Amino acid sequence: MLPLDPLTASTLLILAAAEPAACPAIPQSKLNIVPSTAELKFDTDQTLAELQNYSMDTVDPYGFHGMSVTQAFMKGSIVPGYRIKIGHMYSEKYNAYCLWYEDITVNIDIDPTIVIAKELYADSCMRKAIIGHESKHVKVDRVIVNEYAKTIGQKLYDELSARGFSAGPVPAEYAEDTIKRMQRVVSQVLDHEFKKMELDRMDRQRAVDSLEEYNSVDAKCPLFERQKSKIYADLEKVTGKKK
Repeated sequence: MLPLDPLTASTLLILAAAEPAACPAIPQSKLNIVPSTAELKFDTDQTLAELQNYSMDTVDPYGFHGMSVTQAFMKGSIVPGYRIKIGHMYSEKYNAYCLWYEDITVNIDIDPTIVIAKELYADSCMRKAIIGHESKHVKVDRVIVNEYAKTIGQKLYDELSARGFSAGPVPAEYAEDTIKRMQRVVSQVLDHEFKKMELDRMDRQRAVDSLEEYNSVDAKCPLFERQKSKIYADLEKVTGKKK
């Protein structure tokens, strides 16, 4: 298991700048990047036939010349989110507001579950081989979360540095619109980075499911061949799928 890098859970303190006469004491802005992973769970209650009802986003390595049977899969995704808190001070002298990013917290969470067909989990060799393979998918997600926690934090800092971490003095009648624009900038930056992360994840996860990898899982358990013919004959009766 690959733990989350504690260095990726970070808080940046940024001294916001604004017009000093009207906004003399702008507090520091905080950027919090918080990656987290739940404990790995296992689901071994479903049959091989039931697992065939799931839709997989992996490209079938067998192409048009064969059909893959889902023996197990990792359930779960990377779930990003964020909160934006805008600080403000009102100046009666100018009838205006000083606005700044008080706190931006970005969460990147994963909650992995390895689902294994009960017929295969019952065989100790196949159980070990399948868990070994599916653990590679879990590792991919953890590596991605570590990497993007760093790059997203830096990207957000760079983009806000270019635009400013504060605004003011803003005439009172424009304060609400300015707050919305400040929030929109953060949302646009983060949503773009989250899309990049999801596409990168898809590519890396698909790379794990190569034909060589699939074949190596079965090759680890030659004695399972005695049981496989019956298990997959029963599967064919139920689903029409052949292994």
